[in-house]
Amino acid sequence: MLLSQNAFIVRPLNLFLMVCISLVFGISHDLPDYTSESCTFKISLRNFRSILSWELKNHSIVATRYTLLYTIMSKPEDWKIVKNCANTTRSFCDLTDEWRSTHEAYVTLLEGFSGNTTLSNCSRNFWLDIDMSFEPPEFEIVGFTNHINVIVKFPSIVEEELQFDLSLVIEEQSEGIVKKHKPTVKGNMSGNFTYIIDKLIPNTNYCVSVYFEHNDEQAVIKSPLKCTLLQPGQESESAESAKVGGIITVFLIALVLISTIVTLKWIGYICLRNSLPKVLRQSLAKGWSAVAIHRRDHNALQSETPELKQSFCLSFPSSWNYKRASLSPSD
Repeated sequence: MLLSQNAFIVRPLNLFLMVCISLVFGISHDLPDYTSESCTFKISLRNFRSILSWELKNHSIVATRYTLLYTIMSKPEDWKIVKNCANTTRSFCDLTDEWRSTHEAYVTLLEGFSGNTTLSNCSRNFWLDIDMSFEPPEFEIVGFTNHINVIVKFPSIVEEELQFDLSLVIEEQSEGIVKKHKPTVKGNMSGNFTYIIDKLIPNTNYCVSVYFEHNDEQAVIKSPLKCTLLQPGQESESAESAKVGGIITVFLIALVLISTIVTLKWIGYICLRNSLPKVLRQSLAKGWSAVAIHRRDHNALQSETPELKQSFCLSFPSSWNYKRASLSPSD
């Protein structure tokens, strides 16, 4: 497929070639008189459909219906009426099923009517490689905390001939900074395609535009910007799930810890009694008395050897073996 970067140079050459082809093949089609052309035509690839649109230059002429005919320059055939564009009230026609070759020159004839009166006849020759403009695909954006999902919507089925030499471009804009992303689309451009713009700044406004990049810059049509404000609290589902899971885990750990402490206290291993058994208290008192003999100030020692306070707590089992409770300083 030959693509031109300078359409204004190739277009006159194109017309010259069509005239030569017409003379060589003896085609009797009348070439249009571009000096008296009364219509403006535009052929564009819209959602991967070849759409021809037109407008009458003389706005005082109001046609109520149109009929579109065409023929192929290289083939000696008569005019062919486009079935879905016969007596139509629309000012455009879908030619996807009619114009399949990008290498052929198509000659169109548009007839405008009001009642039974013919108001206008317009003709134009088209080369899809040169004259086609490319409208942007439909897309949606979904903003999260630090990234944006760009969902590009392609048709489920795309004719291979209509994919041309196109590259998808996703343009990101924020605070006067423009970044171009050129994702790789594997296979044909069909079905939905999702691209993630990551490493973005939270609580910042971002705008996105999607379009097809072509060798002929004049044929490129950018989509209107779609914007979203990334907010700190607007997180993805995975982040929210992780946060909920963390809260539940901390709660379960705290619950197990509290249950363990309550259970140990209930069975007597933690601060069950305010005082020790009587035998143990007597043995401890004898030990303190033996130590007091070696001190000078016996009276001071007596004041420093009180009974065990009520708040004193040791981790002894609730069932004490009194037979083995005898203690002596020799131990």
